[in-house]
Amino acid sequence: MASTSTNLGALMVATALTTGMSTAAAITSTSITIHAGNAVFNAKLNDNNTAREFIAALPITLKMTRWGDREYYGKPGLKLSDQSPRRNGFDNGDVAWWPSGGSFAIFFNNKVNPDISDLIVIGKVSSDLTLFDALGEVVEMRIELAR
Repeated sequence: MASTSTNLGALMVATALTTGMSTAAAITSTSITIHAGNAVFNAKLNDNNTAREFIAALPITLKMTRWGDREYYGKPGLKLSDQSPRRNGFDNGDVAWWPSGGSFAIFFNNKVNPDISDLIVIGKVSSDLTLFDALGEVVEMRIELAR
């Protein structure tokens, strides 16, 4: 039993190191569901200031616009913390806050213009990202805590 616990702990630390998440964030993530058209996406939000403030605003429905075949973004009209770690670029599946534009974004294709700066990643979509391909240019997304 101790061996299983040790292996699980080592796996969590390795996952945290390779994803850039702290071990605590890996353990305390919050599951959300994103409804867009007929598609449903599952995601986990990190444990950082910006994510916690976004979670407090849920459920929320946003008009999301497709941009550059790489992301959907929308302006929720929220003032979220900009004190969480920032980075340049994104990974497929990143759920993020872009404080410069006051935008919430979901990234699904980093092969098309992956350049963006000043991004706060607040989570990660775990569902099949190819489902975004079937969505239109503008789609209403309902984001809520997973049940």
